[in-house]
Amino acid sequence: MWNDSGYEPLPDQALRVRRLRSGVLVLVFVIVIAVLDGAVRVVFDIDLPIPPVVAPLVLAIALITAWWWWTRLSWQAWGWRLDEATFQTRSGVYTKVWKGVPRDRVQFVEVTAGPLQRSADLATLVVRTAGVRTPAVHVEDLHADVAERLRDELSPRANDESVTVGGGASAYPGEDSSDSDGQADLDPVVADPVVSDRGDD
Repeated sequence: MWNDSGYEPLPDQALRVRRLRSGVLVLVFVIVIAVLDGAVRVVFDIDLPIPPVVAPLVLAIALITAWWWWTRLSWQAWGWRLDEATFQTRSGVYTKVWKGVPRDRVQFVEVTAGPLQRSADLATLVVRTAGVRTPAVHVEDLHADVAERLRDELSPRANDESVTVGGGASAYPGEDSSDSDGQADLDPVVADPVVSDRGDD
């Protein structure tokens, strides 16, 4: 399941957008650490052997390195696949997650895009099913045109389209729906008499 081929990866723009999106939180966290380090030294008058800038700087480098590496692994783990029966997604670095949505149970499909996504021509696909307890499936940072195409293919209207039979072809393989005169070949059906085993009351 995890190593199956045929899953479509997220575009390269998705990695950049995800790093920008989470990079703001990393920057805020580094600033908070630096402020706390300085506050502890001033308020409690602690003379640490480490200079005031070194500890936050080392922690920031370690945190940014781990964040840079983790975002790439998370981006590589994402994939999606659409076949005739289901829409499938897989994700997760440490804990692997696989989700499959039967196409005949799709009730609502939407495409959303925030300002950062729109600047990179990306969008988020949301697929909701008929089950009340079934969570919606979100695929973030798809190409906008891919998200729109999946929305059209997964929409209930597209899944409920019936096959039109015309030109004298039958809906049942191996049978002709009309005879040589172009008229439907309808044989009378004679019902068998029903025999009851019940006795007279």
